[in-house]
Amino acid sequence: MNFENIKLNAGRLIVLATVLLSTACSTTYKVDPELVAKFKPEAVPTQEQTFVYVIRGSNFQGGARGAWVAANENVVADLSNGSHTLLKLASGLNSIHLVQGLAGFGYAKVDNKPGETLFYSIDYTTGKMTELTSDMGASMIMQTKKAKDIGEPRKNDAYDNLLANPSLLGFKVMKPSAEPMIADAETAVISFYRMETLIGEVPFDIWSEAGYVGSTKAGDYFQVRVAPGKHTFVALSERYSVLEAEVEAGKEYVVEFDVDMGWNQAHVQILPIDPVKSAKTIKKWQAKAKLMALDDSVVSLPEFQQRVEMAREYLLPKFKSIDAGDMSTRALTTQHAL
Repeated sequence: MNFENIKLNAGRLIVLATVLLSTACSTTYKVDPELVAKFKPEAVPTQEQTFVYVIRGSNFQGGARGAWVAANENVVADLSNGSHTLLKLASGLNSIHLVQGLAGFGYAKVDNKPGETLFYSIDYTTGKMTELTSDMGASMIMQTKKAKDIGEPRKNDAYDNLLANPSLLGFKVMKPSAEPMIADAETAVISFYRMETLIGEVPFDIWSEAGYVGSTKAGDYFQVRVAPGKHTFVALSERYSVLEAEVEAGKEYVVEFDVDMGWNQAHVQILPIDPVKSAKTIKKWQAKAKLMALDDSVVSLPEFQQRVEMAREYLLPKFKSIDAGDMSTRALTTQHAL
């Protein structure tokens, strides 16, 4: 099951695999040299710009439903069935995706393409965004209508804001590890397990007051070494989940990263695990889960680090609200130590 196959239907989360992947009529697009020759771009970007055509081909399934196009922090277009739109972006880091009922899908990063015009298609039945060759893009544009202008952009308020979940853009931030962390006299170790299989291949990120912590997928776990004292961990999908941890040096702790169906979007929770009540479960997880660790070669990339800085700024008000007691939290305490 793929997270990009989830959309809102009649006010609730559904899985596209059970609805949209049934027999459907759709237009098959191929490169047409005659259409390519007739294609005239709407505009030409400067070296300070990157232009992106986003194209939604004609498809019977979901054809009556529109989808907002989000570019970075704004929603900028309404893409109906069989239509296309042109995004005029400042060159640099750009994240684009579609939004329906506040549920995001079709994620793509368009980074550092000064002066270029790119073409992307969104497949509504799979929720995937694919970069096209210029000839294929031109052929599809010539066979679709231009999306209606929505006027002034509005805030991108998709539940899975890409500022808080940059791994959705395809960054492979985690890699297999063979060296488990062990708490010592000066530090504690917290293990984050994600064992729920719902949309298991979809990554969700975790943050702390210190910054980026890691990304989760089903069947994996990763560990964080922290100083004794208080630490706050945050994740975001349909809503925020907050874990406030108070840990002791020399102790190890287990946390579950749970993913369930929410109202419009996947619902994530960071849950403290009782080592006594859940002893059998922890033992099973330890035997079954695959240990992962941050891949420094990826997290150190400038395009990832810049997004981390953007996320820190975005999340800072939330951490202040947590400190002020204005947000619901769960507690990981010394009684949760293994």
